[in-house]
Amino acid sequence: MSGCYAVFHKQLGDLLLLEPALSRLQAHHGGSVSVLTRSGHAPLLQLMEGVQWQKGTPLRPHRHLYCFDPLNKSALRSLFAPVARRHCLLPDAHESAWFHRFLFGDVVVPGLGNRYVAEYFWSLLPVSANGAFRPPRLTPPPDSWRPQNLGDEPFLLLNPTSGWRQKNWQPDRWAEVIKALAALGTPGCLITSASADWQVAHCRAIENLAGPLIHNLGTATTLENFLWLTANARLVLTVDGAASHLAAAFGVPNLTLFGPTHRANWHYPTSTSHALQAATDHDGKARLRNLPTAEVIRAAEKLWSHRDDRRNQSAV
Repeated sequence: MSGCYAVFHKQLGDLLLLEPALSRLQAHHGGSVSVLTRSGHAPLLQLMEGVQWQKGTPLRPHRHLYCFDPLNKSALRSLFAPVARRHCLLPDAHESAWFHRFLFGDVVVPGLGNRYVAEYFWSLLPVSANGAFRPPRLTPPPDSWRPQNLGDEPFLLLNPTSGWRQKNWQPDRWAEVIKALAALGTPGCLITSASADWQVAHCRAIENLAGPLIHNLGTATTLENFLWLTANARLVLTVDGAASHLAAAFGVPNLTLFGPTHRANWHYPTSTSHALQAATDHDGKARLRNLPTAEVIRAAEKLWSHRDDRRNQSAV
């Protein structure tokens, strides 16, 4: 009986960080990993090898199910899945509820600490590993996911918001970064946003300050469009969120700004994936307002200036 079930109902970027763990499960169990998750996340799963979205109630029996979040919906779907053994892997002990011990044969919660989330879940799996950990990766999206009415010109992508308003960096500072990059001869910049009023207003403020250097796509993009844009950008600028994880998984040069979240947990540094952590205030909390514009400009210019060196190295 090949294959297994995986259950996860949190945000898109968090689901992407499970890709190494899902790949390890697929290699161990054979067949494909059927993922019980939000229906809106199905396009992302299409870009993961050996993975498929499980629509509705699972009917095919499997020996094993792996649940990666503490949500009640995930626990309920795990309960009704036709499996012989259920495993639950969580990042923090306080997320484990009383019913987890009764529902799951294994509840593994050593604590995330300073570990990278993707490596944490990969390392906890009670299955053999074929090689060392590697960061998440995705296959390129099909051209049919390209946004309509988008020209053939190269572009940068700015995604300055995520689910937390506290992760916003000031619009005038983003505008200064875009102007500095434009002075180096970079392509035009596209800006994308989710649909909350504050997210739309934040992006519009950046657009107004940067002028013609930015084309604001607003909320007119689907998830398929967003995946295509991230995979095909020359450079991605963002705050901690899905765009950061996607760009890294596609191998696109990217710069991520961190404020209230911990960089070590959510960023895997490589030659093309860089991150900056804001300084803390007197209360010990890091806030993006503490991140100087000049520091972000230097990091973005460095990523852009070294793009040709990386292309030449990959071609050798």
